[in-house]
Amino acid sequence: MASKLSFKLKLLFNETVADKWGNWQYAGADLVEQKTKQKAKLIATKRDNSHGSISFPASMLTATVMLEGGGGPVPPNLTLQGVHDLTTNDETGSVSSASPELADYRGGTFTFNAKKGILTIDPAG
Repeated sequence: MASKLSFKLKLLFNETVADKWGNWQYAGADLVEQKTKQKAKLIATKRDNSHGSISFPASMLTATVMLEGGGGPVPPNLTLQGVHDLTTNDETGSVSSASPELADYRGGTFTFNAKKGILTIDPAG
């Protein structure tokens, strides 16, 4: 059975791009799993949907974690989908897809604690 993953993030970039209906935010980070020291990369897209007087307390989030050292042309990966809190920068959601090596995480949950810079991913079940 797969175990909980706990990654420490080091932000590489965080850029906001506006359009007439709100903002897109693109972020990238280096990751290190706290127990195994497995290295990974993260790329994320966040959509802050606001326009005029319409706004939301959180934005939708899609992020992909790509583990290093998979040995093939496509790295082992997980795709996370959920929400990004616009006040705290914390995030929550679930694993929406995973490569075959990480299939036990598909349907699992994730949290990101922005103050600590820790992304935790739980396997399904």
